Amino acid sequence: MSQATSQVASQVTSQAKLIGGSESDRKRVLELQQAYLDANAKFDWDTLRDKIWSGDPAATFFNLNGHTYNGRDHWVKLWQYYKQHMSTGEWIPYDIGGAVGPEVAVTWCHRKTKLKWVGNDPRPGDKRHGDKEFVSRSTMVFHKENGDWRVVHVHFSEASADARPGGI
Repeated sequence: MSQATSQVASQVTSQAKLIGGSESDRKRVLELQQAYLDANAKFDWDTLRDKIWSGDPAATFFNLNGHTYNGRDHWVKLWQYYKQHMSTGEWIPYDIGGAVGPEVAVTWCHRKTKLKWVGNDPRPGDKRHGDKEFVSRSTMVFHKENGDWRVVHVHFSEASADARPGGI
């Protein structure tokens, strides 16, 4: 992580609103959330596999692309594909919240980034972000395994800039 990224991560972490859990558990969960965002910017599947995602085969991940990935290895295959076909900027989280318990923790946030399809084949799906910034939403579920936190579930979705139904 660059010094500038580290400073942004520290600022974001200090503004996070997590309830429950010990200070060390809250800090660790937020560190792993940021480690995921840093790994995601490079499609660094080694860090994802070895330090963030749970190896439990029941772990389930809902990707921003609209598909479900079952188990860590399934997600790693996605990143191996994306690394050759997509470039992404830094993922900047904001509006971070969550709850931490003794064995399970959940965080949520909005995230800003840019995506650019660089593959020679057509990008799957209808999403065409080009090189402009967009916002997505993230929910991450952590489980304590062997004394440390690991992600067992994520749900990512694109945020809407459209008017809310009924103006609500």
